[in-house]
Amino acid sequence: MGNVVDLVAQRLQADACSIYLTDADLQHLTLRASNGLDPGAVGQVRVAFGEGLVGVAAQSAEPIGIEHAREHPAFRHFPESGEDRFASLMAAPIVLRNISIGVIAVQTEKPRSFQPSEVALLQTCARLIAPVVMNAQLLALVTSTADERAQVLDELAHSGLPMSMGEADRPARNVEVRGIPAARGVAIGPIYRLEDPLDLEQLVYRPSDDPERERSDLLEALAEARRDLHEVRDQVGERFGPEFAAVFNTHIQILEDSGFVQSVEQAVAETPNALSALRKVLAAYRKTFESIEDPYFRERGDDIQDAGLRVMANLLGVRHHNVRLSEGAIVVTDSILPNHFATLEVDKIGAIVAEHGGATSHGAIFARSLEIPLVTGAAGILTQARPGEDAIVDGASGRVYLAPDEGLRGEYARAQQRHAIEVEHLDALGSRPAETRDGRHIVLTANAGLWHDLPLVDRHGAEGVGLFRTELLALAHRGFPEENEQERLYEQVAEYLAPRPVTIRTLDLGGDKSVPIPGFAREENPQLGWRSIRMSLSNERAFRAQLRAILRASAHGNVRLLLPMICTLPELRRARELVEESKVELEKRGEAFDAKIPVGIMIEVPSAALIADALAHECDFFSVGTNDLTQYTLAVDRGNERVDHLYDSLHPGVLALIDRSVRAARRADIPLSVCGEMAGDPLAVPILVGLGVTELSAAPSAVPPIKEVVRALESGDLEDDARRALEKGTALEVKRVAAERLRHDGLLQHPDVGRWLRSIIDDLG
Repeated sequence: MGNVVDLVAQRLQADACSIYLTDADLQHLTLRASNGLDPGAVGQVRVAFGEGLVGVAAQSAEPIGIEHAREHPAFRHFPESGEDRFASLMAAPIVLRNISIGVIAVQTEKPRSFQPSEVALLQTCARLIAPVVMNAQLLALVTSTADERAQVLDELAHSGLPMSMGEADRPARNVEVRGIPAARGVAIGPIYRLEDPLDLEQLVYRPSDDPERERSDLLEALAEARRDLHEVRDQVGERFGPEFAAVFNTHIQILEDSGFVQSVEQAVAETPNALSALRKVLAAYRKTFESIEDPYFRERGDDIQDAGLRVMANLLGVRHHNVRLSEGAIVVTDSILPNHFATLEVDKIGAIVAEHGGATSHGAIFARSLEIPLVTGAAGILTQARPGEDAIVDGASGRVYLAPDEGLRGEYARAQQRHAIEVEHLDALGSRPAETRDGRHIVLTANAGLWHDLPLVDRHGAEGVGLFRTELLALAHRGFPEENEQERLYEQVAEYLAPRPVTIRTLDLGGDKSVPIPGFAREENPQLGWRSIRMSLSNERAFRAQLRAILRASAHGNVRLLLPMICTLPELRRARELVEESKVELEKRGEAFDAKIPVGIMIEVPSAALIADALAHECDFFSVGTNDLTQYTLAVDRGNERVDHLYDSLHPGVLALIDRSVRAARRADIPLSVCGEMAGDPLAVPILVGLGVTELSAAPSAVPPIKEVVRALESGDLEDDARRALEKGTALEVKRVAAERLRHDGLLQHPDVGRWLRSIIDDLG
């Protein structure tokens, strides 16, 4: 332990570091090692749980950081320790199986406000030495008397602590967690735990014993929330544009409002409990907002609640000590949702690991679009991952390693470098056309949903945007955005890409992309409920606003309008009527737009594929959304990792519906594209091209490797492959047809995509 206190003192730049261990009665602590206190105090200084600052840390099982330690009501002076010269103290409990078995503490001579990162580091040290401490206490039994051994063992037996140290209790090294590979790439970085949203009604909170300290802590949390919001707003504005940044203005105005601040100060003075004070203030504001008739202003009450939660989260930060999101962080969460990308600092994320969810959930799609390595369905990751601890994520294999040793880190650092070189080589070839060996051109476009995505479209050589998702703006605004906000975003996208085409899809909300809008209530089966075009047609005012925004952006002449989840002809006809009515409105306003803007539909439910001939006569193009088409055809929830093994877009039933849609589009002489994740699957490309698909729209990063696949193929061979695939009975058989084609055409030896393709084909068995 002498080495530990020396190292910790040096790492935290502290003037003293000490370790206190629990006595046999599990109610007292004795100083057992120190660098900085009087050596004669070791073994002599003894405190009860709850006595002194060290005893408080042991009893609460929570770390503490006190800038002015002597002024704290729990402070106790031990003159024999020689601690008179120290001003500040930080302590973290050494916990095993939820039992405090000791405390590690650092002290400084000059007053020091300990940062959350420092507290997190001390906590990590405490976790790492906990098994070592327990072993030392057990080994001490060997030299004790029979009566002493009996007493200690009896206390241990009733404490719930382990009687011997197994592998599970030792510091984790190279702990492997396997999940579903959802987005390629390798990341190495510190773990950031994405906590569940706070519930102020259920939150267990222990206020400070000092009312003035409780008040000052709450006001500091309020000030910190303001600072955070200003920083986040600026960062979001740089990455995503002013439309997304404007979302945070409301929260900033609330926290800077003198009335709100005064209400908080008064409430915490009346009840010296920050949580009770916030609840009281938020309840009063909520009551006021609920009385407003206008739904838009009534919903702004949600912003008040969000602002209050941010304040409370900052106050709890002193106790929870999650590390801040830093460059290259590994974000660990229960499920990755689309709205996370509207609020997280995505530029800092190295990778994401989710305990639940499938590879084709909407959150996974956004991660791929942003080129963030992702593993979903990683069972046990929430209980095993420790904030601040390093981890490795391999998005191609679905492997996650916690606390990797240097050998493993080196191996994956080299893999990371190889991947970066391959991407660089492929991007350098971006100007080459996506043509089969016999000259058939396949249009390769990209899927996007953010202003941030557009440079990736350029970097990877996409010929335009085959699907621009508009949901993130709505998710960020917690409802339907105003027309002008939408128009600014769409106009910027159209102008940036011109003359390349951009297909803008109307809002596809619902399912796992819900927003608090009037009339929206939790549904038993949201994927089959009020979502997508159904929601838009039920909110004609908001739908017209979006249609006008898209039409105004179409003045650049490169915009196509896409309607999602069309199931019936009446839906299509009513949507087209609203498009025409919106054109008339713009004409009256004297606004420019493309009067001949193509209006297409997504084929993503079986009914649309089955009546594709009828639909084709009343729209200008088809876009096959294979993610939902697969989900609805196979009755498999795309976000449920338990049935993820059943979800496969290369199922012959899905291929039959795509084939039917392609033939209907050909008969009606309208273009058809595939814009689902299937478009970025190298095993799907030969089959889709063989079926007659002429445009593939995938995540930007998928464009270069798919282009290399296309350039290696012969279209005549692919038609035969597609016919064979349609006759198969399983997705595995279809994949083997495609694998045989890739192998035959030499792609497994390709210098930049061969390694990736070999790993995919090897998994087929």
